[in-house]
Amino acid sequence: MFEWIKRIGKKARNLVLPEREERRARNIEAIDLAPYTPEPKVFLGQLAYLELSQFEILTNELKFSPTTADKAQLSEAAAKSFQKYRAIAKLLSTNGVDATDAMDPFTERIETFHSRTNGIDWYETVVKVYLVGGLLEDFYKRLAVGLPAEVREDVEKALKDSAFEKFAKSVLIEAMKDNPQLASRLALWGRRLMGDVLLELRAAFDNRKLAGVAKGAKLTIEQERQVNLDAYSKLEPLVSEMIAVHTLRMDALGLSA
Repeated sequence: MFEWIKRIGKKARNLVLPEREERRARNIEAIDLAPYTPEPKVFLGQLAYLELSQFEILTNELKFSPTTADKAQLSEAAAKSFQKYRAIAKLLSTNGVDATDAMDPFTERIETFHSRTNGIDWYETVVKVYLVGGLLEDFYKRLAVGLPAEVREDVEKALKDSAFEKFAKSVLIEAMKDNPQLASRLALWGRRLMGDVLLELRAAFDNRKLAGVAKGAKLTIEQERQVNLDAYSKLEPLVSEMIAVHTLRMDALGLSA
């Protein structure tokens, strides 16, 4: 699995990211995600808990904010994150699904992901939410292509706000301006996050569905391994582009990916 990530990373470093519409057309040509989009309850349950956990991370960091101005802006960003969660939860409710029931199957996986990617200070946490939160939201926008049109439009609308991204870029660039040691540490941290977020991205898919294997089919260990490899291979074009987007976000901070 990790060799797969390294191989993808090497390809992505040579990518030049095209314009948004060209990216969308190229990605659809490379891999049509519609057949692999989870059912709405599963899709929305994962996304809702990601937004709720991001809100929790941001509110926990308020007391560590370097300045009062940073605390005020971070609280605004946290509020926007909670609004995203509420919008997704409302979508679930509209479709007759209790939000907590939809989120429960994914809480352990997502909490484990966050425990692996805990920053050691306020700045590392802001970098994490900026890079990881932004990348996962980009990914779920792409994956939403297979949802019913009305649900897909509501998801895109719920994830539209980019207030945190603007705040993160502003505060991080200012903090690193005269602190090369901080810049070096955050660059290393940003690169380390990429491997973990790729694993979380992959976890949103059903490997058997990607590989074209019946859900209830009995497989040997070797066959299951081949199914996983086939699934990873099918995701390569999408993952390569996600890595390129991650690189652009790093570049926006003046950090080397």
